[in-house]
Amino acid sequence: MADAWNGDVESVWIRSAYWLGSPRPGEAGEFRRLLDEELVPAMRRLPGVADVRTLWPQRFEDDPPDLACQVIVEFANRDDLECMLACAERQALRPHVLHLRSLFEGRLSHIDFEVGAQP
Repeated sequence: MADAWNGDVESVWIRSAYWLGSPRPGEAGEFRRLLDEELVPAMRRLPGVADVRTLWPQRFEDDPPDLACQVIVEFANRDDLECMLACAERQALRPHVLHLRSLFEGRLSHIDFEVGAQP
Protein backbone atom coordinates (compact mmCIF):
# COMPACT_ATOMS: atom_id res chain seq x y z
CA MET A 1 0.00 0.00 0.00
CA ALA A 2 1.28 3.47 -0.86
CA ASP A 3 2.27 5.84 1.90
CA ALA A 4 -0.26 8.66 2.15
CA TRP A 5 1.90 10.75 4.48
CA ASN A 6 1.06 14.09 2.94
CA GLY A 7 -1.69 15.35 5.24
CA ASP A 8 -2.00 18.72 6.91
CA VAL A 9 0.58 19.24 9.68
CA GLU A 10 -1.94 21.32 11.66
CA SER A 11 -4.72 18.70 11.62
CA VAL A 12 -5.49 16.48 14.59
CA TRP A 13 -3.79 13.09 14.19
CA ILE A 14 -4.49 9.66 15.67
CA ARG A 15 -2.14 6.69 15.81
CA SER A 16 -4.05 3.45 16.18
CA ALA A 17 -2.53 0.16 17.31
CA TYR A 18 -4.49 -2.94 16.34
CA TRP A 19 -4.01 -6.14 18.34
CA LEU A 20 -5.20 -8.70 15.79
CA GLY A 21 -5.65 -12.18 17.20
CA SER A 22 -6.27 -13.05 20.84
CA PRO A 23 -4.49 -13.31 24.17
CA ARG A 24 -2.93 -16.70 24.83
CA PRO A 25 -5.14 -19.10 26.82
CA GLY A 26 -5.32 -17.96 30.43
CA GLU A 27 -3.66 -14.57 29.70
CA ALA A 28 -6.66 -12.40 28.72
CA GLY A 29 -7.02 -10.76 32.15
CA GLU A 30 -3.31 -10.03 32.49
CA PHE A 31 -3.12 -8.75 28.90
CA ARG A 32 -5.96 -6.30 29.51
CA ARG A 33 -4.64 -5.25 32.93
CA LEU A 34 -1.16 -4.52 31.58
CA LEU A 35 -2.53 -2.50 28.68
CA ASP A 36 -5.04 -0.48 30.71
CA GLU A 37 -3.13 -0.05 33.96
CA GLU A 38 0.51 0.13 32.87
CA LEU A 39 1.08 0.81 29.18
CA VAL A 40 -1.68 3.37 28.58
CA PRO A 41 -0.77 5.57 31.59
CA ALA A 42 2.90 5.45 30.51
CA MET A 43 1.96 6.39 26.95
CA ARG A 44 -0.04 9.38 28.21
CA ARG A 45 3.21 10.79 29.60
CA LEU A 46 5.05 10.64 26.25
CA PRO A 47 5.93 13.98 24.61
CA GLY A 48 3.29 15.16 22.17
CA VAL A 49 0.53 12.77 23.31
CA ALA A 50 -2.83 14.42 23.99
CA ASP A 51 -4.68 11.26 25.10
CA VAL A 52 -4.59 7.46 24.93
CA ARG A 53 -7.54 5.09 25.09
CA THR A 54 -8.11 1.37 24.67
CA LEU A 55 -11.13 0.00 22.84
CA TRP A 56 -12.24 -3.53 23.79
CA PRO A 57 -14.66 -4.99 21.21
CA GLN A 58 -17.89 -6.30 22.69
CA ARG A 59 -20.09 -6.85 19.65
CA PHE A 60 -19.09 -7.87 16.14
CA GLU A 61 -21.00 -7.84 12.86
CA ASP A 62 -20.42 -7.88 9.12
CA ASP A 63 -17.35 -10.18 9.15
CA PRO A 64 -14.88 -7.97 11.09
CA PRO A 65 -11.18 -8.74 11.50
CA ASP A 66 -10.09 -10.76 14.54
CA LEU A 67 -9.52 -7.65 16.68
CA ALA A 68 -8.73 -8.18 20.37
CA CYS A 69 -8.05 -4.52 21.19
CA GLN A 70 -7.46 -1.16 19.58
CA VAL A 71 -5.28 1.47 21.24
CA ILE A 72 -5.95 5.05 20.12
CA VAL A 73 -3.28 7.69 20.69
CA GLU A 74 -4.36 11.27 19.97
CA PHE A 75 -2.17 14.20 18.93
CA ALA A 76 -2.93 17.89 18.41
CA ASN A 77 -1.01 17.82 15.11
CA ARG A 78 1.38 15.77 12.98
CA ASP A 79 4.46 17.37 14.54
CA ASP A 80 3.39 16.05 17.96
CA LEU A 81 3.00 12.57 16.46
CA GLU A 82 6.50 12.79 14.99
CA CYS A 83 7.84 13.99 18.35
CA MET A 84 6.36 10.98 20.14
CA LEU A 85 7.68 8.54 17.54
CA ALA A 86 11.22 9.91 17.92
CA CYS A 87 11.36 10.25 21.71
CA ALA A 88 13.63 8.18 23.96
CA GLU A 89 10.75 7.61 26.38
CA ARG A 90 8.92 5.62 23.69
CA GLN A 91 11.94 3.35 23.24
CA ALA A 92 11.99 2.80 27.00
CA LEU A 93 8.45 1.35 26.76
CA ARG A 94 9.54 -1.26 24.21
CA PRO A 95 10.16 -4.01 26.81
CA HIS A 96 6.57 -3.57 28.08
CA VAL A 97 5.21 -3.98 24.56
CA LEU A 98 7.37 -7.06 23.99
CA HIS A 99 6.03 -8.56 27.22
CA LEU A 100 2.46 -7.88 26.06
CA ARG A 101 3.25 -9.54 22.73
CA SER A 102 4.47 -12.63 24.61
CA LEU A 103 0.95 -12.91 26.11
CA PHE A 104 -0.68 -12.62 22.69
CA GLU A 105 -1.22 -14.90 19.70
CA GLY A 106 -1.48 -12.73 16.63
CA ARG A 107 0.02 -9.52 15.38
CA LEU A 108 0.28 -5.88 16.27
CA SER A 109 -0.19 -3.31 13.53
CA HIS A 110 -0.27 0.50 13.49
CA ILE A 111 -2.02 3.05 11.29
CA ASP A 112 -1.63 6.84 11.53
CA PHE A 113 -4.78 8.81 10.69
CA GLU A 114 -5.33 12.44 9.83
CA VAL A 115 -8.66 13.45 11.36
CA GLY A 116 -11.11 14.87 8.83
CA ALA A 117 -13.26 17.96 9.07
CA GLN A 118 -14.39 18.89 12.57
CA PRO A 119 -17.84 20.38 13.26
